[in-house]
Amino acid sequence: MNVVCLSVPDRQLLMARFAEHGNSHRRMRGALAEAGVAVGRLDALRRVEHRFRIDLGSLCHRWGRRDHPDTHPIERFVVNYITETRQRTAGEDELWVLLERVAEIRELMEGRLVGEPES
Repeated sequence: MNVVCLSVPDRQLLMARFAEHGNSHRRMRGALAEAGVAVGRLDALRRVEHRFRIDLGSLCHRWGRRDHPDTHPIERFVVNYITETRQRTAGEDELWVLLERVAEIRELMEGRLVGEPES
């Protein structure tokens, strides 16, 4: 199983990028650099996004509001389907993004049925 594992600080960073910087890596990077904050982790997360073609900022935002009453049930289902929360031994939880399931959702969005021979 291929996963992207996000710690609590990773999720907070990505949710802040989405909420405070319009999900723009460039804008958040500039703001952090201007404030004298290291941008290494932000850059590393961006490389993961490029590698796996996934918008972790949007995903973390949606994951954070999945139980909100205004969240559409289909959105809630999809977010819960492509993610799992796992407990670390130190007690802090991790968010696992299940990349095979993300690929299945992409296939459905492209109009292909999951499991079709050409998919």
